[in-house]
Formats: sequence, structure tokens, C-alpha cells
Amino acid sequence: MSAAKKQTKQDLENKIAELEAKLNKLATQLEAKPTAPKPAETK
Repeated sequence: MSAAKKQTKQDLENKIAELEAKLNKLATQLEAKPTAPKPAETK
């Protein structure tokens, strides 16, 4: 049982790391993209 719990904990940590990486990528994309459209929208 302890081995299974350790595996699931590692799986969860890996999934969290993957989600954090995806969020970071999305955040950087969202931060980079609006800089171009915003000047066009304000005009």
C-alpha cells in the first residue's frame, strides 16, 4: 500500500508540474500577445 501511495503522490506531483508548465506557457503567451493588439484597439 505504501508503495502505491508513493507512486500516486509522484504521479500527482508530476501532473502538477506539467500543469504549472502549461500555465506558465499560457501566461507568457497571454502577456506577449496583448501587447500587439492593444495599440490597434486603442486607436
